Amino acid sequence: MANTSVTGLNSGMQWDETVKLLMELERKPVVLLEQRKSAYQSQLTNWSGIESRLSSLKSATDSIESADEMLTKSISASDDTILTATADSTAIEGSHQILINQLATNHIIVHTTGWADRYNTPVNNSGVEQSFSYSYAGENITVAAPDGTTLAGLAKLINNDPDNPGVVASILNDGSGGASAYHLVLSGKDTGEDNTITIIDTVDNPTDLSDGDDFDPSEWNVTQTAQNAELRVDGFPDPDWGWPNPWIESDSNDVKDIIPGVTLHLQNVSPTDPIQIEISLNKADVKAKVNTFIKAFNDLISTVNSLTSHNVETETSGPLANDSVARTFRSMFTALVSETVPGMDESDRYRSLGEVGVKVTSGGTLKLDSSKFDEALSTDAEAVARLFVYDSVSSSTFVSAVGHGDNTVGGSYDFTISYDADGVILPNGTNTIGGENASVQGDTIISGAEDSPSEGLLLLLNNPGDGPGSLSGTMKVYTGVAAMLSAKINDLTDSIDGRVTLNRKRIKDQMDSLNDRIDAWDERLTKIEEAYNKKFLAMETLIGQLKTQSNYLSGVF
Repeated sequence: MANTSVTGLNSGMQWDETVKLLMELERKPVVLLEQRKSAYQSQLTNWSGIESRLSSLKSATDSIESADEMLTKSISASDDTILTATADSTAIEGSHQILINQLATNHIIVHTTGWADRYNTPVNNSGVEQSFSYSYAGENITVAAPDGTTLAGLAKLINNDPDNPGVVASILNDGSGGASAYHLVLSGKDTGEDNTITIIDTVDNPTDLSDGDDFDPSEWNVTQTAQNAELRVDGFPDPDWGWPNPWIESDSNDVKDIIPGVTLHLQNVSPTDPIQIEISLNKADVKAKVNTFIKAFNDLISTVNSLTSHNVETETSGPLANDSVARTFRSMFTALVSETVPGMDESDRYRSLGEVGVKVTSGGTLKLDSSKFDEALSTDAEAVARLFVYDSVSSSTFVSAVGHGDNTVGGSYDFTISYDADGVILPNGTNTIGGENASVQGDTIISGAEDSPSEGLLLLLNNPGDGPGSLSGTMKVYTGVAAMLSAKINDLTDSIDGRVTLNRKRIKDQMDSLNDRIDAWDERLTKIEEAYNKKFLAMETLIGQLKTQSNYLSGVF
């Protein structure tokens, strides 16, 4: 806007105020445009709130993406001073008896000859660089020790060696106060009988410190043997069977995979009195995940309800009441959680969330009947999980589902896979999923056809054996509500053509258009104000001239 002002010295008129009032009238179209822009900005802000709720719901659904993630297990031990354990979701419920004959230990050796001090007496006073060589777990290492290296210096060189495979050097003071009170100690970081430390002194790997024999292999004592843990699980192996080894061995005290899904953390030995562990479904954790999911869902629906509301009595509306995309969200999401889960049929114990106590309220939110949900978990936890997660069941032990896409629809799909003598899928053979030609990916995977219900479904052929052939069966796919919601959110928020993305772009385009119109109006109003000022300036000038003439005439007459 122009800053030129017109004073009313001649006329006595407040032209500045007049121009200001006139410009307020002229600026009314701009005010209307700015109000529309503010409304669009409000829409963007409120859409950010919806997108935040979508993100929270996506996180909640992703935390229960599979039955293994949802059905977490808890585990307890009868004596946690002997044994503790952890279980992942794949662990099978039940109890096991554990005997521990010995723990896995690391190797420790101590130099027996010793030195008078750590920092003053050199272990290399030869005048030239010398070497210290050792092996750990079968790997030979040589450390260069410059002339003047002390015992503390040697320990530092060993520990800081970038090629150190896992040995810690330290110094022990035996308390004698004598000329050999300080001893170099080497400890392996890893447990297990294969992780031993050996001092070596060969042409290729010399230990030639001082006079060449101060750290000879014969001058070291083993203070702790490197050994494997030994345990027996549920009586196996039975020593009466004549098994080659009467104990199961592990190079670590954290023993995995003996019991699938369980890690045993060995603390102490108990070779005769078994420790009992109990594996059970962690119902509290399962319910907590479901409640987190319900809260995230309800937060989204409540936000959408508030922003799209319209009160007939007060004739007030939410800021997104006229946004067609936002108005569809409630029905869109409520439909996904209230209908029968795709893939379910009469053979399934539960087919909808309502059957396990997750009800849809009149407002579109979810409410959990805790006792009914607990009862369903106790009756068939896997059936409950399939209402939420993606899962699959194959009629063939040689074919499994190893992936799916957002467009994969739950249901039963007949499949046929052709393969050669090596179990490699034949690209030109008969390979179908759900009656549609499947694409071959690599040697062992076929994928559902695009634009078909099985799009994105990946089936893995696993070593069928018996030469070349063709294998047929049925893959039952479950797409639970969490899986469907996750896919729907991915679709809505797709960075290219998601409805939320396009809607945000539409609003921003409208704002950009309004900004252009406002800028054009600002330029026009500047010119209008300049024109007003020129007119009033000309008027004020004319009045001044008339006053001068009047004064002149008064003087004449």
